[in-house]
Amino acid sequence: ADNKFNQAPISNDNLELLSIFAFQATLLIESYNNLHLIKKEMQKVRDRQEAMLESEKLAAVGRIASHIAHEIRNPLVTMGGYARRILQLSQNAGWKNADRISTAAAVVLKESERLEKTLSNVMDFSRTTNFILEFNNINDIIHDTHDLLKNLLQERRIRFSMYLDPDLPLVKSDFNQMKQVMLNLLQNAIDATPPGGDIDVVTETIDNHLMIRVIDTGTGIQSEDIMHVFEPFFTTKVTGVGLGLSITKKIINDHDGEITALKREGGGTEFRISLKIPG
Repeated sequence: ADNKFNQAPISNDNLELLSIFAFQATLLIESYNNLHLIKKEMQKVRDRQEAMLESEKLAAVGRIASHIAHEIRNPLVTMGGYARRILQLSQNAGWKNADRISTAAAVVLKESERLEKTLSNVMDFSRTTNFILEFNNINDIIHDTHDLLKNLLQERRIRFSMYLDPDLPLVKSDFNQMKQVMLNLLQNAIDATPPGGDIDVVTETIDNHLMIRVIDTGTGIQSEDIMHVFEPFFTTKVTGVGLGLSITKKIINDHDGEITALKREGGGTEFRISLKIPG
């Protein structure tokens, strides 16, 4: 751009040529920047499309599930009511074969109540929830959930440990909904963990995010199932309808958070929840 080396005078032609080079370089740099921006915008569009598809899929499943649950629930409640009545009469009226009748009625009643609970889970999944967002301490929610489950943990002889950050910042959340999340995760961990096993709950802050980790030493999740555990009606349990983790993911998404499942190398499963800390 100057005559430092060749000591030649700089002519108008030289200046014009340099201007052309500079203009072309500017166009290339601008094109590269625009391409980078376009790629970012296209990724955002793809993410939105995936979110919309997921939302539409869940909405369709919810509508179907809600309709089926409603159609089944009414006759099921009637069956349960008659089973209770038969059970009461067989115990008090001195019927012949009262023990057999009582046993049969108890089985019908027990299975009716189990199905009612399953339908209740389906209705919870399909129902639109109004959140009451307040600043809550997640540690309090974990303690509250542990109080509900400590007898079950003792029964199953499972060691339960909490490693909770005492300086955990408050996050805007629905207390009852987040308690449902912890209840679902801990019940799953209890179901998967054999007697003598461990369940740990950890809270911490990482990069302006509040992290909740639920770790168990249970049977774990197969590698091919990791991608499907949050899908509605997917389950590896003998009993259960496969909606607990779907409901959990829905609640976390509604809190603008993320949840992931990991297979632990030493055996067991780890669920991680990430919530944004208000700025």
